[in-house]
Amino acid sequence: MIRWKTLLLVVCCLVWESGCGGREDDVEGLDLVGSPAQPAPRPSAVTGPRTFEKRSDEFVVDLIADLVFRHRREGWTLTSPQAQVTVEKLLAGGVDLLFVALPQALGTEPGQALESDFKQTERLVGGTGGATKLVTSFKQAREVRASGAIPMMVLIEGADGLRGRLDRIGQLRRRGLGIVGVVAGRGNGFADAAVAPRDPGGLTEAGRQLLSACRDARVAVDLTHASPTAFWDGLVEQIGVVMVSHTAARALRDHPRNLDDLQILALSRYHGLLGLVFNPEFLRAGDSGSVTIDDVVAHIMHIKQIGALNALALGTDFNGIHPPRGLEDISKLSRLKNELAKQGMGDDEINAVFGANAARFFEEVERERGVVALTRDEILRPIPVECDGVVGESEGSAGLACNGLVLDQGARLAPSSRQKIRVRDMARAPVRLELFGEAGTPWQIEGQNLNGRVLLNRVIVLDDRGRGILPLPSGRNLTRLFCSPTRPSALNEIVVWGR
Repeated sequence: MIRWKTLLLVVCCLVWESGCGGREDDVEGLDLVGSPAQPAPRPSAVTGPRTFEKRSDEFVVDLIADLVFRHRREGWTLTSPQAQVTVEKLLAGGVDLLFVALPQALGTEPGQALESDFKQTERLVGGTGGATKLVTSFKQAREVRASGAIPMMVLIEGADGLRGRLDRIGQLRRRGLGIVGVVAGRGNGFADAAVAPRDPGGLTEAGRQLLSACRDARVAVDLTHASPTAFWDGLVEQIGVVMVSHTAARALRDHPRNLDDLQILALSRYHGLLGLVFNPEFLRAGDSGSVTIDDVVAHIMHIKQIGALNALALGTDFNGIHPPRGLEDISKLSRLKNELAKQGMGDDEINAVFGANAARFFEEVERERGVVALTRDEILRPIPVECDGVVGESEGSAGLACNGLVLDQGARLAPSSRQKIRVRDMARAPVRLELFGEAGTPWQIEGQNLNGRVLLNRVIVLDDRGRGILPLPSGRNLTRLFCSPTRPSALNEIVVWGR
């Protein structure tokens, strides 16, 4: 009798381990720019954790870890067991290249702090018995990793420490500098900051000189912490190919440090890079202790669904955060691969996020002649617009937001209705209208001057991602646009882009 009870107990345990009778946590599906979340289909083929073998072409990159900050505060090194980043955990997480952040030391003379932190980085990396090594380029990083050591490069958070000596960028590159953050935490002489931005703010003339010096030295420009105006200024000044090393999607977490969908799309279109941070503060509002790996997955899936996966990378910020549950340290990165696979992401897409996108970006930055634009198009930024509301029959909240773009959150317009917007400045060339809604829907676009004279009358059909682009005639005469669907359809977002 006891044996039968034992056998029954074993069977029950096996059933429990297999997940039968359990409940998966719901993960919200994410749709196109500005649209409400829709339930995402769950792949039926995935029944349990996958084992990801190291691909021959895989090169995992983490854009930021706060080794110096944590060493300064608690004495953590690359061998401290309690650290979120150690040699052992880097190997377990499959990391092939790590960028070490040099934080701003408040209350310390910036130039002295920068040199001190650089030397501290050299000591931390050199104190692993050859297991880690500072390198001076992405090419060298591949060579060092092939030899068995883990390569590391340096990210300066905030260019204040350069003290205006832009020639130091080239000097520090020869010691392992790979990324320069223009601004950190608060505005400086180079750019405005995302938190408490100045008006008008943006990139200063010194900031433009900084970006030029980075381009000449083949060092990446990081616009993390930059205000929206400074972000667009930097993107235009650098002819694309800029990065934001650690941030998240503002559509999911409304935080001034996060990027809105248009900024993310711009990074995607102009060969930039976005490192997704694991800091709970930027992933979800509320109790940071309740943030999990699912929130990280949600941000990745959102960026994928707006068509910007080619710009996405990892910017974990380990050693500087209280990490989300399920991603307690850098050794747990394989868990993230499994969760992404459960959401239907393919191996090539996962590989892109974990390192292929970063490899493409840094190889472009380190070209012999410095950063060059790969796009034939000029860099465009959103032109401010004002909403005049919807005329005619509609359902939902139309014209919800109009501070630079129209965001309708899925309002449904009837063919008899028109979304009206006013463009503040059309004295640009080129100018383009971009509309997001339901795939395959034809939209009638009419442009008028202030007297009501029709200057433009065109139809655009939204593609399979629900997106349509229409070139507009530049000039001050075209001041009003009217957008109407030819059948009842959702309108999610309208953007006017210009040089």
